[in-house]
Amino acid sequence: MKSPLITTALVTVLSLQAAVINAAQIHWTLGGLDQPESSIFNPKSGEILVSNINGSPVELNAKGYISRISSSGEMLQQHWVEGLDAPKGMALFEGKLYIADMQKLHVVDAKTGDLVKSYFAKSSKMLNDISVDDSGNVYVSDLLGGGIYRLHADNFAKWFSADAIAHPNGLLVEKGSLYIANWGQGMQEDFSTDTPGIVYKLALNDPQNTLQAISEPLGNLDGLVRYKDRFIVNDWINGNVFSLKAGKSELLFNAGKAASDINLYQNQLVVPVMFDNRLDVYELGQ
Repeated sequence: MKSPLITTALVTVLSLQAAVINAAQIHWTLGGLDQPESSIFNPKSGEILVSNINGSPVELNAKGYISRISSSGEMLQQHWVEGLDAPKGMALFEGKLYIADMQKLHVVDAKTGDLVKSYFAKSSKMLNDISVDDSGNVYVSDLLGGGIYRLHADNFAKWFSADAIAHPNGLLVEKGSLYIANWGQGMQEDFSTDTPGIVYKLALNDPQNTLQAISEPLGNLDGLVRYKDRFIVNDWINGNVFSLKAGKSELLFNAGKAASDINLYQNQLVVPVMFDNRLDVYELGQ
């Protein structure tokens, strides 16, 4: 028979664990999408843009598209930008929407949805996430081929690679540094890896391009965002969503398998759930 003190301690521990797992609650859900992979909030229009792969993640089928969704979860226009192959990460900068689409980086007018230009990176295999610095340089990860590509002065080419990040995914430029969420090392055909991924920091003005690990191995990392004084990063295969602060991670909740490239608007975390064809939006706590 357990003593009251042990029972009380056990209940306290379980309550704390439950508080961590339930640190975010679903605010709304929208189904009917086609393998949503990434999302981004457009502050000028007040809309959420969602990339739909609509086929194999590596298939060149011209069936991929971008959807427009209201910030309250209403479908505004399912097929807004069409004719893409397997679109994934996106970024907005000065009225332009950048879309990673296999070996191409598309530039789209963020107001009209019209294609402005496309860049082709012959040496890439599957361009994935995008982030833009204050000068307008566009950084794009290549999940399958490895390396980071950069659009600079109208030239799109591989800019950085390292053995430690054989499969870079989530990117975030912040205060002169590029943060990289590595998927993991030793990728298999099912996208699992021999070792879990780590979040790295790379100073953009460092001539030595020194990578600094800022997390322990966490999982097959996909999206990476800044929320207040911490990062939030997610594991695609297992669905875990982590908070990362000062090198220490904390499990926030589980978003389900194939929870893809996360993004933020206000205090809400947008999670595309690829294989369930839906978008979940969580209300984040303090």
